[in-house]
Amino acid sequence: MKPPTGATARPYRVIDFTRVLAGPWATQILGDQGFDVIKIEAPEGDETRSFMPVLTEGPAAGESVYFACTNRNKRSVVIDLKSDEGRDLARRLVRTADVLVENFRPGVMDRLGLGDDVLRAGNPGLVSVAIHAFGDTDPDWANRAGYDLVLQAVGGITTLTGDPPQKAGPSIADIASAQVAVHAVLFGLLDRARTGLGCRRVVSMLDVQHHLLAYYASSWLNAGREPPAPSNAHPSIAPYNLYRCSDGWLAICCANDPLWEKLRVALELPADPAWSTIHARVADRARLDAHIEARLAADTVARWDADLAAAGVPCGPALSVPDSLAHPLAQRISVGPWTLPAPPLAAVTLRPPPRLGEHTAEVLAELMDWERVTIS
Repeated sequence: MKPPTGATARPYRVIDFTRVLAGPWATQILGDQGFDVIKIEAPEGDETRSFMPVLTEGPAAGESVYFACTNRNKRSVVIDLKSDEGRDLARRLVRTADVLVENFRPGVMDRLGLGDDVLRAGNPGLVSVAIHAFGDTDPDWANRAGYDLVLQAVGGITTLTGDPPQKAGPSIADIASAQVAVHAVLFGLLDRARTGLGCRRVVSMLDVQHHLLAYYASSWLNAGREPPAPSNAHPSIAPYNLYRCSDGWLAICCANDPLWEKLRVALELPADPAWSTIHARVADRARLDAHIEARLAADTVARWDADLAAAGVPCGPALSVPDSLAHPLAQRISVGPWTLPAPPLAAVTLRPPPRLGEHTAEVLAELMDWERVTIS
């Protein structure tokens, strides 16, 4: 297929063989931006359709809020990939596509007769992205299942967030891998625009977790320093922590000397020589944080947040999820009966999450039209 060449060209088409979170989150981002995402589902559907909780009333009663949060702006087509007819239909659909995204275990697509070499023979311009927990090169790891908690654990994240190890609240292994998969799609399309050929990219979720370690990984690999004990504090900056006020917690981050001076003046802290540089403050972090908390204990989060923000200090209250979603800057979108946080990039398309197989007849009719025009 040729890529779109102008404002009136058809949208990029994505054939989406993904399920659960990492893959569907990636294709939802593409769908938000106007890509035509065709979600291929087994007759029983993506298993997240059965995840609790479900809506109990209204036009979407019985539907899963989990499925809804990661499958808007897609069209659902039911295909039984265990049948010869289903696999043939999938291959025909892929011939109409620009992009394919899948998150089966390595080798599954090949066993289904949907391997990259087979699909690319019928569509040389196909940009194919596979999301695998542990990549596809090591036989001992490639076939292991990799849900988010497993990836956070093996990827070193859980030991940074608690003792005993504690996962990050959101499914960051899945969501970060989805973002990288989107990058792979977009860079693949850029390459195709230059070369005329598609490509295959594999996203290893473990690689993504190691990427998220950032300065922790760099500190170990380059300076031989293990991360400190789990804390809200930053290993290289002080003050940088969550501090208790009289009625809650306030985040304060001073990444340089001028910001520290603003905080010191606002809190009327002593001009202690031991705190004169960022290195000195990191070395004396415990005593510094104790002085800050002793001062903040005298009043509320709201008072200190207002005073410190007015002084130019980076700060913010630690909010619950409901309170954060009620923040004056929180934006929402409505898609059918669903209300969801607005994506970071404004959505071009606002199509509600599909019912299972909702668009099967529609997409198959389009396929027949495409084949009639292409063959003739």
